[in-house]
Amino acid sequence: MMYNSITIAYSTREIDPNYMTHVKTTCGLDKIEVLTYQNQGQQSLTELYNQVLEDAKNDIIVFCHDDLIFETNDWGKKILNHFKKNPRYGVIGLAGTDNLINGTWWSIRESMHGIVNHTDGIKKWTSNFSADQGDKVKDMVVLDGLFFVVDRKKLEHHFDEDFKGFHFYDLSFCFPNYLDGVDIGVITDIRVTHMSVGETNDMWEENKILFEKKDQDEVPIKIDGNNKKI
Repeated sequence: MMYNSITIAYSTREIDPNYMTHVKTTCGLDKIEVLTYQNQGQQSLTELYNQVLEDAKNDIIVFCHDDLIFETNDWGKKILNHFKKNPRYGVIGLAGTDNLINGTWWSIRESMHGIVNHTDGIKKWTSNFSADQGDKVKDMVVLDGLFFVVDRKKLEHHFDEDFKGFHFYDLSFCFPNYLDGVDIGVITDIRVTHMSVGETNDMWEENKILFEKKDQDEVPIKIDGNNKKI
């Protein structure tokens, strides 16, 4: 399979041309498609991301938040190289877990993987969930949704539109795909700064209950370094 271009998609309340320029210039690829969806909440992310899967011209699709600073130049080239070198993967991202015990992927600190910078506008800090892996991919069960990339041809499931709002679009997508044989992994050679801090609300709680109800027979689940269940 030829990997020479990507689609980058994100939802945003207000379209910012500067952010689109930042995404394009740091990506480092000549052939990219950027899909920007202005969304004031009229669509859940599961609905919008399913639309992306239909709209995208490329099979390698980046889903990301609209408040990321890309610290790594040529990150698009790195994405394509990961899929070229590791063709078994269907989804890769920047943070995740290899041990899912409930609807909260960060429940077990030592099972979290990835490196993500954060800022609240005043101070900046780094979440070193795990060690730097270089250019390696480490197997995960689910990923966090701030930045993840799919190979559309390898997916077994689209996004589950039973999950409303802006939460659990990531877990409810990754976990069914993982259970049906799609390999999921974390990389650490792309660094971003997330310009907000995640928070929970009533919709998050409702989606957590729904996730745990749907997958109560499948969790807990833990894998080793060879993607084998423990």
